[in-house]
Amino acid sequence: MIKEPIAMSRPLPRGDTPVGLGPRAERERGQMLVIFALAMVALVAMVGLIIDGGDTFLQRRDQQNVADAAAMAAGYAMVNGQSPTAAAQAVAGANGYTNGQDSTVVSVTVGTSSITVDVKRPHRNYFSGVVGMASWDVSTTATVQAGTPNAAYGAMPLIFNQKAFDKAGNKAGVSVNFDEPGVFDGDVPQNDSSFNWTVFCTATGNPCNLNSATADDLINSNGNSTWVRLDQFIGPLNSGAHTTLFNDLAKKIDDVYPVAIVNDAGQLLGWASFHLTGSVGGSTKQISGWFDEPMNRQDMFIDQSGPAAAKAFDYVVKLTN
Repeated sequence: MIKEPIAMSRPLPRGDTPVGLGPRAERERGQMLVIFALAMVALVAMVGLIIDGGDTFLQRRDQQNVADAAAMAAGYAMVNGQSPTAAAQAVAGANGYTNGQDSTVVSVTVGTSSITVDVKRPHRNYFSGVVGMASWDVSTTATVQAGTPNAAYGAMPLIFNQKAFDKAGNKAGVSVNFDEPGVFDGDVPQNDSSFNWTVFCTATGNPCNLNSATADDLINSNGNSTWVRLDQFIGPLNSGAHTTLFNDLAKKIDDVYPVAIVNDAGQLLGWASFHLTGSVGGSTKQISGWFDEPMNRQDMFIDQSGPAAAKAFDYVVKLTN
């Protein structure tokens, strides 16, 4: 019986490629494709976060500036008897953030003496949409204090009757003379051309009608070193010589200070800005100056815990955040 020759396997020459790679090789190739795809997604996501995140930061900075400007406009509108909401939205719209357009929302919350403006707009992402974040919200807020100040810092120890502030000629930017109250007028100024000295104290039993030395300390320290609120009692000094007070006040000429405005009974109504131009302590005993009508003096503010001002002699519109 003739036997079939046994087929001998021949090793593949170097460089030859087998026809089939086998199941293991195919799995490895598939795994590499998955890893590559995941890596590309992660890379795009990282690039998206960097580019879109940086662009979001720029939008937020611009949006915050718009919120600040809108809040200030709302504050000015409030003290001028106009609509804070309309003013805020008008300013925001003029700066590219029109309420209701491009999903923009400009909302205004008006309190007793504060206004808060919130500006919201989504940021349209360029790369982050690949990972499901086509946009994200950007929100900014700004709050202003707006209204009549009921407290002052650095107030000079001077009181004027509200008639002095209301007189048009006393606010014309031309020096006007003010005298101490007459002997028969009492200690509280009663007309539009008089003033008196004061010390600031609370109505809790503390003595208020102190001597000239106390008022002189206030002058030399550029006004009261603490906040003076409307619920403090204003005690005028008795009519007298007070020569030292006039002489020391003369050193403060050409500056503007908060001064107390009172009614005929001596009750503190509010604060005004007085531009001092002269102080004579001789036989005449007069001070001179006029009432400025500035806004946003840094030495006046609204104390939320204090009583409201009885009358507006000045206004405050200040960003608080």
